[in-house]
Amino acid sequence: MPDLRLHFHETAQLCLVQSGKRRAVTRYGIVEVVAGECLYLPAGLPHRFTDSAAAEGRCLNIYAPLDLGSFPHSLPAVSIRPLVQSLAISEASLAGSERSGTQSAGRENGPLTIQALARAAGVSREHFSRTFVQQHGLPPHRYQIMCRLNAARQAIARGHSLADVAARFDFADQSHLGRLFRQTFGTTPGAYRKGCC
Repeated sequence: MPDLRLHFHETAQLCLVQSGKRRAVTRYGIVEVVAGECLYLPAGLPHRFTDSAAAEGRCLNIYAPLDLGSFPHSLPAVSIRPLVQSLAISEASLAGSERSGTQSAGRENGPLTIQALARAAGVSREHFSRTFVQQHGLPPHRYQIMCRLNAARQAIARGHSLADVAARFDFADQSHLGRLFRQTFGTTPGAYRKGCC
């Protein structure tokens, strides 16, 4: 499986590695976890997984409103069992289990242009973009796309049709949504829907 694109989630992510390993790259460095460990990624932290086909593994991702710190880190999977139970998350409602990839548990009026955001901030487009990358770890345009993809993912999980989701969140068409979704999350919108609905 190819490396996934840099992306973030609106809630914290716990990646419980059941077999093999996972390697995440963040602005704080690389965090690698192996079977029996759990990777914690804070909400809003841009990251990407760089697993190779040789390091294929199986993991379970949980997305929940957690605050276990500002930095990504690994912890023993057994240590989060009480946390998972306290969240009342059943296996059926978890994000999904997948093979060496990410499968998960916007604005509907269209994104503002980078130029409009820079103008509102009273700075040049270039200065705005540089500052934004320093603060958020992603360029403004990629951040906007990620917000739309995260909103689309939530709508898909709620059972909306893929064509409606594509139109609602300003993707050119269903194919455009599918291409970006797969590049970012490592699975197609249809496969994601089957895993969570």
